[in-house]
Parts: sequence; C-alpha cells; structure tokens
Amino acid sequence: MPTNTELLQDTYEAFGRGDIPAVLAVLDEDIVWSTPDVLPHAIPVTGRDDAAKFFQSIASTWEEFGLEIDDVVASGDRVCMIGRAGGTIDGRQADYGFVHAWVLRDGVCVRFDEYVDPTQLTAA
Repeated sequence: MPTNTELLQDTYEAFGRGDIPAVLAVLDEDIVWSTPDVLPHAIPVTGRDDAAKFFQSIASTWEEFGLEIDDVVASGDRVCMIGRAGGTIDGRQADYGFVHAWVLRDGVCVRFDEYVDPTQLTAA
C-alpha cells in the first residue's frame, strides 16, 4: 500500500494526465472540501459527486490549466501539497500559489482545504 504522500503524488499525476476518474477514486464519498471563493472555478462542494463538478468547473473556466508542485509536507494523516496553478482564462495567462491541505484515512482522502493568497491570482 502506498504512503499517503505517494498516493497524493500519484493522484496529482493523474490530474495532470486528465484522468479525473482516478482522482475521484481516492476521495471518500463524503469528502469535506473547501476552496476559496476568490478562485474563478470555485463552487460549493459537498462530497465526491460535487468534487466531480468542481473538476468540470476547472475545465469549463480554464484552458490549459495545470499544477506544479514545489514541495510536499506530511505528518501522519495530513499531507500538504505546495505549488502553483494556472493556465489561460478569458484569453489571458493567469496563475496563483496554493497550499492544498489533505487529510487521509486508510488510503482515502476525507478532507481537502485549499489556501491561496488572493493577491497572487495574477493575469498577464
């Protein structure tokens, strides 16, 4: 069984390939999900089904959206992925820094909290 860090690294790689079913497969049916309203793709999420809608929101809001992980910090059931996200939105390049804070239990993600600095959401 992979470690929590390995599980999430594999999950982020799946996201990068566009394999959203693989991403959803590691989420608990009742995952608690929090994304700040400042993000253009933010929607309310309650559970795995809404998480699928969240990924649809990313796809419909951004073009060529991607994530770059700069660091991973893990302790027990908690893993934080630190990096940058961005792509093209409304015909302009935009990006922002983030911290994705995950809580896992028995190899399943039960909580996701995204933190961003709203002043970092920049468009060129």
